[in-house]
Amino acid sequence: MKLIRLMLTATVALAASNLIAASIAVTPEVATLGYGASVGIGLTPMFGVRVAAHTGSYSHNLKKENIDYNGKLKLNNVGALLDLYPGGSGFRLSGGAFSNSDKIDLTSKPGGTITVNGVAYPSAAVGNITGDVKFDKTSPYLGIGWGGKPSGRGFGLTFDLGVLYQGSPKLRVQANPTNPALVPPSFYTNLEAERAKTEHDIRSYRYYPVVGVGFSIGF
Repeated sequence: MKLIRLMLTATVALAASNLIAASIAVTPEVATLGYGASVGIGLTPMFGVRVAAHTGSYSHNLKKENIDYNGKLKLNNVGALLDLYPGGSGFRLSGGAFSNSDKIDLTSKPGGTITVNGVAYPSAAVGNITGDVKFDKTSPYLGIGWGGKPSGRGFGLTFDLGVLYQGSPKLRVQANPTNPALVPPSFYTNLEAERAKTEHDIRSYRYYPVVGVGFSIGF
C-alpha cells in the first residue's frame, strides 16, 4: 500500500509539473481485473503514467480436494503504472503495482454428507464449510499494450496484456455446525489438513493474467 501511495504521489507531481505540455487520456475499460477506467498522462513523446481502478465479481462452481464449492471472485483493485512507448509509437511497455483487494469467497454445496480429507461426515452434524482466498495487498504488474501515443489526442482503442503477481494465496476455512456438540473432534483435524492441501493446490493463482480492452478519449 505504501508503494502504491508513493507511485500515485509521484504521478500527481509529474502531472503537475508537465500540466501545460501533457496530454490526458481517459479510458473506460473491461479487463480480467474487472470493469473500470484508467487516466493516462503523457509526459514526453516516449513516457506516460496511468492510474487505473477496477471492480466486479464472477461466480463459478469449483471442486478442491473432496469439497464442491460455490465460488465467487470479487475484484477490487487500484493501480499506478509507468508506460514506455519505444520510438514514440502506439506500442507500450508497462510496469507498476496495484493495491489488490481481490478475493475469492467459498461456500460448500449442500448435500447429505460432506467429505473432508477423505472422511465422510453428515452435513446435518457439521453444517457447511465457508472460507475465502486472499492475496498480497500490493501486487507488482508487468505487461505490454497498445494505446494512443502520449502526445496523442482524439479517440482510439486500447489493449493490454500482462501478469499481476499476487503472492501465494492464503486460504481460510471454517465449519458452521448447527450443533457443535455433534461434531467429532477428528473433523477439525481433517478440515485443517484439507485446507493445507487446497492452499498448496492453488499456489499457481499467485500469477494472475491480465487482458483488457478499452476506448480511449484523449485531450
